[in-house]
Amino acid sequence: WWAGTLLMVIGEAGNLVAYTLAKPSLISPLGAISVVINVPVGWLVLGEKPSLRNMLGCLMSIVGGYGIVWVVASGSVERPTMSAREFEDLLFQPAFMVFLAISFGESIDLIWSGRRTVMTYVMVCSLLGGVSVLSIKAVSSFALLTLQGDNQFLTLVPFTTLPILGFTLMLQVKYLNLALAEFGTPEVVPIYYVTFTSCAVIGSSILYGDLNDASHQHVAVFVGSFLLTAAGVWLVARGSKGKEQQASRRSPGLEASPYPDDLEDDMQALL
Repeated sequence: WWAGTLLMVIGEAGNLVAYTLAKPSLISPLGAISVVINVPVGWLVLGEKPSLRNMLGCLMSIVGGYGIVWVVASGSVERPTMSAREFEDLLFQPAFMVFLAISFGESIDLIWSGRRTVMTYVMVCSLLGGVSVLSIKAVSSFALLTLQGDNQFLTLVPFTTLPILGFTLMLQVKYLNLALAEFGTPEVVPIYYVTFTSCAVIGSSILYGDLNDASHQHVAVFVGSFLLTAAGVWLVARGSKGKEQQASRRSPGLEASPYPDDLEDDMQALL
C-alpha cells in the first residue's frame, strides 16, 4: 500500500513538473498514457492476458499521442515559465474571462440541478479541471522563478491563484470519485478523458495561445489525433471491465448515491 501511494505521489509530482516545462495542450491529451499503461502492467504483474480490444486500443492511443506531440512540438516556441505580471496580463483577456464565466457558471448550474448522472459528475470534473490545469501551469511557474531568485509572491496574483487551484482540485477529485463509485471505470474514463482534455486544451489555447501559430492542417491533425486517442482509451476502458465491477454494478445497494447530500453541500460552498 505504501509503495503504491509513494509511486502515485512521485507520478503526480512529475505531472506538476511537466505542466511547468510544457504546454497544457500537450500534457493533458497525453494523460491517456495512464490508461494505456494499465494493460502491460496488468499482464506483467497480475498475469491478466490482454485482449485484442486492449491491444488495438493501446495502438490507437499511441498513434494518436504521437500526432498530438508532433503538432504541439512543431507549433510556437514553448515559454517554460511566466512571471506573475505576465500571467495577470493574460488573465484579463476578454476571451478568457468568457471561458472562466462559462466554466464556473455551468459547474454551479450542474451542482444546483441535483442530477446524479454520469455526465453531471464528469462535466463538473472537466469544467473545473480545465481551470485547475491552467492554474497549475501558473503556480508552478511562479514557484520555479522564485526558486531561481525572482520572487513572484510579492503580488496578489499567486495568492488568488492558489486558493482557486486548491478549490477546483478538491471538487474535481470529489466528483470523479462520485462518478467512479456510481458508474464504474469503463463508463466514466472515456467520457472524462474527452471532456477534461477538451476543456484543458480550449482553455490553454485561449489563455496561453498554445495553437496560435498552428496552421489549419496542424489543427486538423491535432483534432484527429485527439479523437483517435479518445477512441483508444474507450477500447481499453471497455475491455478492462472485470467480474468484480460487473457484480458491484448489479448490486442494488448502488442504486442510490452513497453521498446523498454532496451536491447540495457543494452548492452552499460555491455560494
